[in-house]
Amino acid sequence: MKTIKALIADDDEITRVLLRFMLRQNNISVVGEAKNGADAQELCGKFRPDILFLDINMPKINGIEALKAIKINHPDITVIMISSNATLYNVKEACTQGADNFIVKPFSQAKIMDAIARSLG
Repeated sequence: MKTIKALIADDDEITRVLLRFMLRQNNISVVGEAKNGADAQELCGKFRPDILFLDINMPKINGIEALKAIKINHPDITVIMISSNATLYNVKEACTQGADNFIVKPFSQAKIMDAIARSLG
């Protein structure tokens, strides 16, 4: 079975560390991490991950704007939004812009793995 490559984009270091740990426990390779939407876009082009975990509220470029650009340039990347700001507007906007799934913080390993399974089919 092919190893799943993941990229994490979140401005919160604790979230990145926790997500990295959960993914690696499930044999998912974390190929990169970004602290803002601009870096997320750049790293998607560089590493071509299978899946991107993308926060909404980030500096430079927010997650929704980054999502738009990433889906245009890399439509094959599965994007799972992760946010504590799960307003109806944010969830609808993320889905409209091509997010494959949406997870509300705080999250559990079970929620992360379920979202990956449902998103990657």
